[in-house]
Amino acid sequence: MAAKKVAILVRQPQRQYEALRSSLGCLLENHEVTYLVLDHKVRLDDAYQENLDFFEEMEGVRYSNVQANVEQHGFTYLSLAQMGELLREQDIIIPF
Repeated sequence: MAAKKVAILVRQPQRQYEALRSSLGCLLENHEVTYLVLDHKVRLDDAYQENLDFFEEMEGVRYSNVQANVEQHGFTYLSLAQMGELLREQDIIIPF
């Protein structure tokens, strides 16, 4: 199976961990994964940080439109308009 471009879109803060775990699963299946956090600061605990580190090791890409995520957690900033352009390029979009 050819690799797909997969975007994981997180709008509900209470589902951020589930979304990150799904992102890791897609990476393990050799898909190109983009993890997008919209409109909230991530809640970081040890388990989430461990998975975020693993996500980075697996060469996943993460973006947020919240500056605090960029400054404190290493996300790359994208505006909503830029995210819209990025989503148009994806084969699969999984919302959380």
